[in-house]
Amino acid sequence: MPTVKLHGIEVADVRHLFPDAPGASCSNYHPPAGIIGIAQHHDAVLMPPGDTDHNGTTLDEDMERLQTIYDYNLPRLGGYPYQFTASPNGRLFWCRSLDTWGAHVGGMNDRLLGIAIMGDYRKAEPPVEGLCSLSLGYIALWRFLGHLSVAKGHGSWAPGTTECPGPGLWIPKVLQFAAFNASRFPG
Repeated sequence: MPTVKLHGIEVADVRHLFPDAPGASCSNYHPPAGIIGIAQHHDAVLMPPGDTDHNGTTLDEDMERLQTIYDYNLPRLGGYPYQFTASPNGRLFWCRSLDTWGAHVGGMNDRLLGIAIMGDYRKAEPPVEGLCSLSLGYIALWRFLGHLSVAKGHGSWAPGTTECPGPGLWIPKVLQFAAFNASRFPG
């Protein structure tokens, strides 16, 4: 799996695995100047962290989950919905170009960047490894934008839609991790 440094953050670059459907609006270009914030998501499916098939690595579980997200969303939305997806195993995956819309908040994809974590966190908090990988994603997105921007759950950007990432209010904890990690990973 290729890893790259993106604005000082090491990410697993898997964009080549998830091409957009021809003509999909999620491929539309948007410059960083037009972005007003970051939408936090979870994929809302239970995913225990760890090596669930006991083969000595968690990478296969993470890759299977990314493929499932893509396969589910390709016919519905035209491509992988989020710029980054974090794993509860502590990995950060770069899934789509930062300067494309994605498909994560209806009617606002042209103004938001999307980040997700694998798992269902409506009533629970992601594990520390997941919070840490999410925080690194936030840092990379803010550095791409050139400034801090507001980060809210999907449901806060589009009230009445879905409970994403849920009422657990763990986003402030992710932001605390980001404040700590920003100095550890200079851009």
